[in-house]
Amino acid sequence: MNRSSKIKPLLGLVVALAAASATVLARPAKTGEAKFTRVEGTVTLDNKPVQVGQVATPPSVIATGPKSLAKLFLARNGPDLLVDENSKLAVDELTYDDTGSEPVISTKLGVKGGSISGRVKRTSAQSVYTVASPTTTAAIRGTIFTATLSGVVYVFEGSADVIWTDPSTGRPANFNVSAGQMFDPSIPGVVEIPPGTKSPFDSGDKVYDTDLPVPTGPLTIVSPVSGSGK
Repeated sequence: MNRSSKIKPLLGLVVALAAASATVLARPAKTGEAKFTRVEGTVTLDNKPVQVGQVATPPSVIATGPKSLAKLFLARNGPDLLVDENSKLAVDELTYDDTGSEPVISTKLGVKGGSISGRVKRTSAQSVYTVASPTTTAAIRGTIFTATLSGVVYVFEGSADVIWTDPSTGRPANFNVSAGQMFDPSIPGVVEIPPGTKSPFDSGDKVYDTDLPVPTGPLTIVSPVSGSGK
């Protein structure tokens, strides 16, 4: 066999490996899902009643009525999420890619009414978990949190980076919220969570009559990371 005939199979193998690698790199992220594990009262998924065991996939909208509650299991995109009474949640994105050395997970939620609470595990630096309201976007980093339509963000464990947009000027400001703190858009600023305020996962379930106080003003104001918010 001459040298040329030996090289051709090797070149073919190199081309095949390169094509396989390109296919892996181009492989799209998989779509996650949110499974209803608890449904009480009036709960709808895209305006249709739901039952325990049903699955929500993006894009979809979950809504609850008075004295109602929905609890969902998001697996690697969560794991846990609570939709409080009289609330509306947009599930905008649930994806994951586990082909690399570390999984890359993307979870994007929108508060369209009331409030939601979540328990989020720590993931890779490339992963994102964001909760948006009309004036705030909270990047959650391994934590237990509650986010409301008005832009209030409670952090019971872990931390969150909150971007608040001044509705009068359109200027954004960044705030870091640590465990035991809350972002109050009426200041705007970061204050301590009032003593006695319960975490939504203290007993594993959210209570109907919310334990979360309505912000009434600053307690201990912490400066934003950048920008004054004014």
